[in-house]
Amino acid sequence: MQRLPIKLATAGMKLAKEASTPEGQVLCGPGTMLTETLLLRLAKAGIHTVTVEGHPVRMPGEKSLNQRLNELHERFTRVKEDPVLRALERLIAEFWIVQEKGKDALERLKKEHNKSSQGQ
Repeated sequence: MQRLPIKLATAGMKLAKEASTPEGQVLCGPGTMLTETLLLRLAKAGIHTVTVEGHPVRMPGEKSLNQRLNELHERFTRVKEDPVLRALERLIAEFWIVQEKGKDALERLKKEHNKSSQGQ
């Protein structure tokens, strides 16, 4: 999930969290598909940011998921014998994957990993 300025949101994105006015009035709930018309209405209602599913927009200076996962793995290489710290590394990686690509992507990766480890 990613929080974006309304100016960077585009039609076809899906809200991950409700969109509410500065006064707290909820205009759209999670799961709402954004359209150009809806984006204009939200902006007119004073909404400056929305939280959408996935991670559709790369912000300047932001690292890709693969870059972050590689850096995470590098940080944990010195403690590869510690099962608690390896579990922590796995949890952080899974959190980032779900945050950016969704739960389905994580489940697919786990299935692929299980198939490849069984084949060895």
